[in-house]
Amino acid sequence: MSKSTTKKIYIFGILGLIATIGVGVGEFLLHYSPNGIGYDSDNFEFFNQISLQRLTLGHFIAVSFTPFYIAGYYHLYLVFKDKNPKTAMAIFALGIIAFMIGGMWISSRAQLGYLVHKIAEFPNDTALQSLVQTYKSHAEILVESLRIWIAAISVLFVIPILKSKTIYPKWVAIFNPLFILLAILGIYKLIPPVGYVIGPIAMNVVHFIIFSISLLIIKTKQR
Repeated sequence: MSKSTTKKIYIFGILGLIATIGVGVGEFLLHYSPNGIGYDSDNFEFFNQISLQRLTLGHFIAVSFTPFYIAGYYHLYLVFKDKNPKTAMAIFALGIIAFMIGGMWISSRAQLGYLVHKIAEFPNDTALQSLVQTYKSHAEILVESLRIWIAAISVLFVIPILKSKTIYPKWVAIFNPLFILLAILGIYKLIPPVGYVIGPIAMNVVHFIIFSISLLIIKTKQR
């Protein structure tokens, strides 16, 4: 791998890392509830623990940094493309799809938060409560779609690594998106104080770990 190619891979990896931090900060502001109050509620009551100012700030930070995820997936495309061009293109394409969907979902969260605040203000208003059900049907379902795309990316990520057809050592296959996401969900259940912090930003933590490991390996090989 030439120095210019390595430099390009490294630059796009850094941009991907910036995405995980920027969107992570925004999503944390949007979703973090002390002690996990309301996280398991069907009607998103945790938003009542979050000020309207925080919702607005979190919204604009998260939405602003979401496009940087495309750069992160271009980083993975460059890593895989020499020996696995079809896999590389598939990972890049699915990554774009996943984070377009993720971007639509994250852009809806502040509005949902405002709605939950209004329901708390007018608890007997059935029209407001019905809007939460509409949200679940039209926006919350996007999270399930996102997880399906991430699962597909994980399969494409693992196979070439296990076949030793990438610059990554085989142990990197363990750190695929799906496995890390499941580990975070396990932490959420087993160690709640930690889970309450990383759970609301799980997908960003997943990609922070992936891009960090990738950059460290590339930097080590460069040396």
